[in-house]
Amino acid sequence: MKVEYQYIIPFKGLKEESHYFDFTFEKEFFELNSALEVTDGNLSAQVILTKKSSFLELRTTISGVIKIQCDRCLENFDYNLNYSGKLFVKFKEEAEEPDNEMIYLHPSEDMLDLNQYFYDCIGLSIPLQKFHPDDEFGNIGCDEKMINIIQSHSIKDSIEDNNIDPRWSKLKDLLDEGNKNE
Repeated sequence: MKVEYQYIIPFKGLKEESHYFDFTFEKEFFELNSALEVTDGNLSAQVILTKKSSFLELRTTISGVIKIQCDRCLENFDYNLNYSGKLFVKFKEEAEEPDNEMIYLHPSEDMLDLNQYFYDCIGLSIPLQKFHPDDEFGNIGCDEKMINIIQSHSIKDSIEDNNIDPRWSKLKDLLDEGNKNE
């Protein structure tokens, strides 16, 4: 089955009670959703859909490991992702803009496509700044060679060593003067 069709729940024939669904997200999902910047992963989602007469309530948990790129050293690392949330589905004749916890479907709809919902949940669970976790001793988990290269090109070090281009020294003087006045 194609990835884009794996995350559809046909809810029309379901009884008004709770129903359980399991989904998985692997490399093919992340390749189709490349904007997530996840190179690989193995996630599982459990959805408890509670059908009521006028709406659907979905309680979702997503957990597993994804491979993302470290913003500091550019090496890939495994990130443990955990998400839990609720989504309500209401039925309305006129289309309305969805919000964080509510989407609207026309009453004639009989299937719920969760592909975009899962994409959003996973995307919001990835931290803005992605760094290797520290090791058990509190040391940075990044590639040491890359950290050394970054530190050798650090502007802070060159300022402290007074290796400033003479054309910029006047700006440094202004900066120093501004810091003294504060």
